[in-house]
Amino acid sequence: MAERIYGIDLGTSNSAISYVDSLGVPVIQENLDGDLSTPSVVWFESKANTVVGKLAREEKLFSPNDVIELVKRSIGTDKKWNFSGKAYTPEEISSLILRSLVPDEAADDEISAVITVPAYFGAKEREATRNAGQIANFNVLELVAEPVAAALYYDSKQPLKDKTLLVYDLGGGTFDATIVQGIDNTFRVIATDGDARLGGADWDKALGEFILDKFIEQTGDEEAENDETFVAKLHEQTVNCKEALSNAESATVRLASDSGSRAKIAVTREDLERVTAPLLEQTEIPLTRVLETAKEKEPGLTIDEVILVGGSSRMTAVTKLVERLTGKKPLLVEPDLAVAKGAALAAMISKLGGVVNAESSPAVQQQSIAQIAAETGIDAGQLAALSEKKVANVLPKSIGIRVVDHLNNPYIDYLVNQNDMIPLSEPVVREYSTVADGQEEVDLTLYQQASDVPSEDVALNDIISGSESMLTGIPPLPKGQPIQVKFFVAADGMITVEGTHVPSGRSIESHVRIGVMNEEEISAARTTMMKVSVSQGDN
Repeated sequence: MAERIYGIDLGTSNSAISYVDSLGVPVIQENLDGDLSTPSVVWFESKANTVVGKLAREEKLFSPNDVIELVKRSIGTDKKWNFSGKAYTPEEISSLILRSLVPDEAADDEISAVITVPAYFGAKEREATRNAGQIANFNVLELVAEPVAAALYYDSKQPLKDKTLLVYDLGGGTFDATIVQGIDNTFRVIATDGDARLGGADWDKALGEFILDKFIEQTGDEEAENDETFVAKLHEQTVNCKEALSNAESATVRLASDSGSRAKIAVTREDLERVTAPLLEQTEIPLTRVLETAKEKEPGLTIDEVILVGGSSRMTAVTKLVERLTGKKPLLVEPDLAVAKGAALAAMISKLGGVVNAESSPAVQQQSIAQIAAETGIDAGQLAALSEKKVANVLPKSIGIRVVDHLNNPYIDYLVNQNDMIPLSEPVVREYSTVADGQEEVDLTLYQQASDVPSEDVALNDIISGSESMLTGIPPLPKGQPIQVKFFVAADGMITVEGTHVPSGRSIESHVRIGVMNEEEISAARTTMMKVSVSQGDN
């Protein structure tokens, strides 16, 4: 079988995997149920066996304590779930979802893939996502922002040359608003904004509370909400109702509790829009902000086209909001699959970028493309076209380092700001000094804040670097020793910090690990999790 390079949309509610076929077209890999996406739900059937997908979601009705969902909302945190005496991290749970997406015939192969992340994910969440891929034994080529992946796919259908595109991405658990400009074969991200904890799951919660109130109103059964099985059934019916109201003006929900209470509840689209209006307003704030930021960076900028992606963007209220704010009628572009398909294109672009050097002669480039064509079975002409595409991204959040002033008051010195272009053209270099006699180490803890005019107040910033952020080995000398810090951000948002003790000329560099797991922990987790079987249920 020809080598396949995969693109993966690791979603909050559903995930999908795609590859580029022989004609250069991104194709979704169906799961064992024949579906194009898989619910991002994990059921711990036992300590050694897990089930991911539709059956796991159904099992929540019967064994809610053994089922995990919405794990993406915890990625990059220290949250854990306990099963059979073992605590599992978000990265470990996510690794099971990733493995479940790979077709059986490729399960024993080394999987090379691009994994998408919300544009508004910070460095910690991005690194944790990369770790999840490594725990799944994937070769993670790159992390790509979901709106960028969607733009790549849209460009494959409607070329973006000399156009500016707004991507409104409302997924199951996150929201991004990103403006992308197509200049020749470069996709330049102008600005991005969003909310990493706002998505369709919040609409489900608000609508579910409305339906529950109606159930209690009809039946008088206030104890039903304490029954886990009833709550799981309520959630399932709520999701079905929300989806139905994207195409119909009304829907009916039928619920029954263990006590025998039954109700048939009519829900209108107007009900849905009324109870979720505050949530929609929350997307309006970053959407307005990103439009203003883009116009400040590019005076005279106009939005040529608007696309909606993410399953929750199907709601008619979303279309109305976006059209009101942009003056453009937005297009629904395969909202459930556009990101995964774009990820497949991004994966091939990443693969080609690693071997097709722009400085090489045309003959050498053609030879490299021919070799990849032979390995993957993809048409060489299509690969040549993909090799010319580039993505220029921006930082989703401002990043800085904690320092002290002459009165020893701590503050954040910002090295890069939200919406700065990445990769950086060159490292940011700052000169600091030790603050105490005999100081032998320097703390390079990094902080981030979601603002293009961030506050220096430490309390308003989030720590993003892990336990390996201390530079050690400084000779014990009087205070005031100069320390040179070099800071670099790669194209996918990964960060490197290096430090040098200037007087001695001795480098004391450290690649600061962003996240909650170090290399040893990742390796140990991979060893443990690869022993856990993953399936999509009985097939």
